[in-house]
Amino acid sequence: MDATRHQVPVTAGFASLTGLLLLAATIGTTLAQDRSSRRVIPGSAAGTARQTARQPATTRQPAGTTQSPNKRLPRSRLQAPDLRVQKLDPKLKAVLLKWEQATAGVKTLKGEIYRYHREFVFNTEKRARGMFYYESPDKGRLDIFAVQIPKGTKSSVQQPGRRDRKSGKRIPGRKVPLAVSGDNPEKWICDGTQVLEVNDTDRTVTSHKIPADYRGKRIMDGPLPFLFGMPPDKAIRRYHMDLLGESGSEVWIRAYPRWKQDAANYREATVILDTATYLPKHVRLTAPDNTQTIYSFFRMTVNSKLEAFAKIFGKSPFRPNLRRYRVVASQSEPVVPSVIGMPWKKAQGVLTAAGYKVKFTAGLPATRKDQLYVIYRQAPRQQAALAPGSQIQLTFFAKPTTGGTKKR
Repeated sequence: MDATRHQVPVTAGFASLTGLLLLAATIGTTLAQDRSSRRVIPGSAAGTARQTARQPATTRQPAGTTQSPNKRLPRSRLQAPDLRVQKLDPKLKAVLLKWEQATAGVKTLKGEIYRYHREFVFNTEKRARGMFYYESPDKGRLDIFAVQIPKGTKSSVQQPGRRDRKSGKRIPGRKVPLAVSGDNPEKWICDGTQVLEVNDTDRTVTSHKIPADYRGKRIMDGPLPFLFGMPPDKAIRRYHMDLLGESGSEVWIRAYPRWKQDAANYREATVILDTATYLPKHVRLTAPDNTQTIYSFFRMTVNSKLEAFAKIFGKSPFRPNLRRYRVVASQSEPVVPSVIGMPWKKAQGVLTAAGYKVKFTAGLPATRKDQLYVIYRQAPRQQAALAPGSQIQLTFFAKPTTGGTKKR
């Protein structure tokens, strides 16, 4: 089992690629960003290109007016959109408008990203770097490369906070040490009709068809849209958004999903905008199981000619030569959400809401109190294609018993 490989589960390719590309699509036409000093999301490990192997110092949230979100519906009631429309703070509305305007003219975009993926159940952090390429409205490419991390590297990170249901106040998480390692290489290519998952080692390619309803400009209405850089009135119908604060160089926004399909993938997103351009620097996604994925953007170029891409790839980066690759699958079924790291009852709710049947199996004995009845294995695995109505077997950390350790 490799629980740290969990990604936001829409489809294996659609989530990884369009999630990043749609964030990238919010980059405006005036960006030529290569700044040496960057503030990072609190608790993030987002550093400069030359500092991938070490953990940058965290900074405090910028001073500013902090709004308490309106009381949100309990997770169990998020079976349909929350149709209550948020009354926007004038400052937040101005930020959203500037963000929308900054994205209007983007046609092509390329840049560098760093990704930090954290599993707090297993206290691990995987780091990766890569390049992305985007062409409006729905083409993109993401190449993730291996990062060499010195053995024994640790990262002190604050766990995601949670909201007290009674008071509505946010309770901060505690700091924990994470074991840091390099992530595996990945390659995702979207030509507008499909997302290709390319494995250069095995020389295989998996095609994930994009539903017709999500193609073209409507890709922003897909299951992982973020809604950043979109019209404010449309954004607040799908998210509750808060302006966390402003500084001389940054604006901080947090978004909570209102819709069931979004809430199943991530419970909140935090974005840092550059006030010089109102364009994103960093994005942090927190999944329902508290898994965090952080994207940091560097050295981005907007509206450069595709001829420049051809110098690297020999042709369009969105239409690679894969004649020597073997197609191993074409997934069209819905994919299984990841519930690894969730308590059994919450995991059951997520899978039942997705239309699956659930069977539980007691597994290894818990070694910590907070592990008791937490899911650590699922079959079929997360992101596997599986028709609704199928059964998923979940294995949880069992209550320790006297007389030895139970092996599985």
